[in-house]
Amino acid sequence: MPVSLADLGEVGVIRRAVRFCPSVSPLLVRGVGDDAAIIRPSGQRHLLLTTDLLVEHIDFNLNGWTLDRVGEKALAVNVSDVAAMGGRPTLFTVGLAIPARARPAQVDALYRGLGRAARRYGVALAGGDLSASPSGWSIEITLLGEVKPGQALTRSGAEVGDRLCVTGTLGDSGAGLDLLRANTSRRTGLGAATRSLPSRAARFLVERHQVPTPRVAQGRALASRGLATAAIDLSDGLASDLRRLCEASGVGAEVDLRALPFSSELLTYARAVKRDPATYALTSGEDFELLVTVAPANLARARSLNVDGVPLTDIGSILPRRAGLRIIDRRGRRSRLTASGFEHFR
Repeated sequence: MPVSLADLGEVGVIRRAVRFCPSVSPLLVRGVGDDAAIIRPSGQRHLLLTTDLLVEHIDFNLNGWTLDRVGEKALAVNVSDVAAMGGRPTLFTVGLAIPARARPAQVDALYRGLGRAARRYGVALAGGDLSASPSGWSIEITLLGEVKPGQALTRSGAEVGDRLCVTGTLGDSGAGLDLLRANTSRRTGLGAATRSLPSRAARFLVERHQVPTPRVAQGRALASRGLATAAIDLSDGLASDLRRLCEASGVGAEVDLRALPFSSELLTYARAVKRDPATYALTSGEDFELLVTVAPANLARARSLNVDGVPLTDIGSILPRRAGLRIIDRRGRRSRLTASGFEHFR
């Protein structure tokens, strides 16, 4: 007879689920099973703490997602926050709301994805909580990381004259989200164009949306060598996250759209749907690349790091605050940056 969540009960669900995640760490004195975890900080490191929440129908829809990918992304987006601080992720907890209609196998799948990401980024499960949900799934991860004193990157360190740089390629996640929506809704108007897209390109873009790659090694390399002055991860689009970094640092900035790095898959997709790839980079979000500022004297060294083969691209400069935010378009014309990215409640 199939086992239900009611048969297992909360304790049974927890015992079953945590098997999928690593739970041993030098930092963890006691983890899952008590009212709180006991953590042994390592040496003189500063601790980093972050949390993110994914909610069904807002951040994902199960007609286009598998639950293992939901779990994988839930942890990855938190790891990206630690990466943006130049830190190393260490331990995490899970807060999970499960619909009453859910099956144990679905909970297994979600934790299987969590475990896959945990092993990839070297983090251990320290605890969490479960609740029944009257509607959809939601998962909240709290992640602990560490960084050496004086090495943490923040949003407030950019200085006038710094170069503005990004890791990897931009806009892929937004195109992947478009593809998911086109496959589940006829109202997007993208159906015919997306059907002509090579399957390899479509898979790449969807995976970039569903399984982001936090740039932990890149953030740590830049921070440990003192090569970056400020950083933020690109979760809500280049336009929004650049604005946040500039506000925190009290500066302005100029982005050269001709310098933005795009994947060949995004360029193929953008041509198919007759859209400017820069629009995806500026407004779509969830690329989870790093936006960093680098002093001109350190730019060549920072770019030569090429950690894991991921390039660091110079896309603009930091200006005095009075200059505001500007772009240089493909014809070399300067104008105000008016685009904005994703923001909850708007």
